[in-house]
Amino acid sequence: MKVVTTTLTLVSLAAAQFNYDDWHAPASGDLRSPCPVLNALANHGFLPRDGRNITQGVLIKATSAVNLSTEVTADLFLAALKTSSDPASGAFTLQDLKKHNVIEHDGSLSRVDTGTPGAGDQEFNRVVFNEFKSYFKGATQISLPLAAAARWGRVKSARKINPNFVYGPSQRFNSYAETSIYFQLLRDPTKGTVPLNWLDILFCEERLPAREGWKTPASINGLGSGGVLLQLAMATDEKDADLVLPPTGNEISHPA
Repeated sequence: MKVVTTTLTLVSLAAAQFNYDDWHAPASGDLRSPCPVLNALANHGFLPRDGRNITQGVLIKATSAVNLSTEVTADLFLAALKTSSDPASGAFTLQDLKKHNVIEHDGSLSRVDTGTPGAGDQEFNRVVFNEFKSYFKGATQISLPLAAAARWGRVKSARKINPNFVYGPSQRFNSYAETSIYFQLLRDPTKGTVPLNWLDILFCEERLPAREGWKTPASINGLGSGGVLLQLAMATDEKDADLVLPPTGNEISHPA
């Protein structure tokens, strides 16, 4: 009980450093990414609101608003820097993250695949997001098995309509990782499930649902994320034969 109390105290202290009510939609000229979590951090002002000049220190401070550990954030930064138009600067922009098959990948939960005919600029797409939610089969509380089914449903659907679909080892990892992260970020600690309305707010408004009752989660770290990722994989009927490799030499691996 003492450990639990201490953990909750630390989470409360961390949350007290941030004003979750100071949210603004992006202004004209502000840059955004394919990732609703990073976009939400910018909309709340934890990341630069213009989406520019994001260094490792800036990213670590911003992600502490959602209790993402320094180790996970450092890993994310290394991957993000590979997308930077000026990596020597030690910074990236949210726009840079749209570079295909580095972090961004096919089978998105809320974006049209880059290689799909008629695809836009990786902006939020209501049709794709509604399809993703359809795999919850009407549930308003999203369990981990439902999250796994929705992720896999989107991968299979995108594969059918995207003639340039790629789903190699790093794309598969990133696909699982994004579900693992949103699930940990939004999970109600009393129920162990994600409220659907919180998920809607994060993806559609790119806002943290603090006014709806969301609280900063316990630390999202490598060990916990790996455990959730493993549970997602165990709940998914997926085989290595389902991989769709990119042309030789074009895949950029996620850092270990």
